[in-house]
Amino acid sequence: MSLPENHVVAEGRTLLAAREAAAAELGVPVNAVEHKLDLAHFKASGSSGAATVKIFAWAKDMAAVAPAIAAEAWVRGLLTSMGRTATVRADMKGQDAVVYVDAGEGARHLVGRQGTTLRAIQHLLERNVGGQFEGTQFRLDIARSDDGGERRDDRPPRDDRPPRDDRPPRDDRGPRDDRGPRRLDRDDRGPRRDDRGPRRDDRGPRPGGPRDDRPRRQDADALRSLARKLAEKVLETGESEVIRRELNSFDRRLVHLEIQEMDGVASRSVGEGSERRVEIFRPTGGEAASE
Repeated sequence: MSLPENHVVAEGRTLLAAREAAAAELGVPVNAVEHKLDLAHFKASGSSGAATVKIFAWAKDMAAVAPAIAAEAWVRGLLTSMGRTATVRADMKGQDAVVYVDAGEGARHLVGRQGTTLRAIQHLLERNVGGQFEGTQFRLDIARSDDGGERRDDRPPRDDRPPRDDRPPRDDRGPRDDRGPRRLDRDDRGPRRDDRGPRRDDRGPRPGGPRDDRPRRQDADALRSLARKLAEKVLETGESEVIRRELNSFDRRLVHLEIQEMDGVASRSVGEGSERRVEIFRPTGGEAASE
C-alpha cells in the first residue's frame, strides 16, 4: 500500500493515542485520520515487544467521515443531558457510522436489560442524525473497560428487609372476618379478561414486543453455543481462541457470562473500537476464572 505524500508519522502507547497524536498534527478530528501500522517498528523491538505503536497517518476526505462526526457529537450531547460521563468516539466502517462509548461502571445502565436501552438510544440516533446522510447506517457500541460487569448472583444481599421467619404466622392475623370483607366473586367484578375481546397475539405483534425479539433470542443462543464450542476446544488443546466476528458490548457480555459457567476457562475482551474481540483462554496463576 503506497502512502500519500502528505502523510505524517505518529507514535503513542496505544493505537488510539497514536491516532490522536496524528490528528493533532494534521489538524483534523481523530475519526478523520486514516493510518497504516509501521510494522518495522515492532520488528525492531525484538522479542521484548514494542512499548509503543507507530503509524503512518493522513487525513481522510472530510465529507466521507461527516456521518461519524455528526453521530459522535449527537451522542456526546445526549449523554451530557443524561448526566452520564463517558468516552465517546466514532469511526466510519465501510458505509456504517459506528459510535463507540466507554462508560465504565455506568455501561450497564446504558445497555439496559437485554440491550433494550442500547437499542432505544440507537433508534434515536438514527432518527435524529440518519436523515442527514442517506445510505448510511448508524450503530452504537457501548463498552466498559473489562466488558464484564457485576453478575446478579454476585450482588450483596439486601439486609434492610426483615427475615421471613420474623413475620407473624398466618394464624396470628385473626380470622378472615376480622380482616375486612372477602374479595368479590368473579361474577361481581365484571367480565373476565378473555371476554373483553381478542388477546394481544391475535392483533399482531407490538413494535418492540416479544415477537420482535425472537431473532435476537436466536442470535444470542447461537452465540452462547459458539462460546461453549470454542471453550471446549481451549480445554482440549490448551491454546487460546478468539471469536473473530465483531460483537457489540451486549454480545460480548453474553459470551463472558456463558464462559463464567464453565470450569477451567476464562474470557477477556482484547483490542479497541471496531477491532475489539473476545478471547477465551485457560487461566494460569492468579488469573480469575472469568473477566
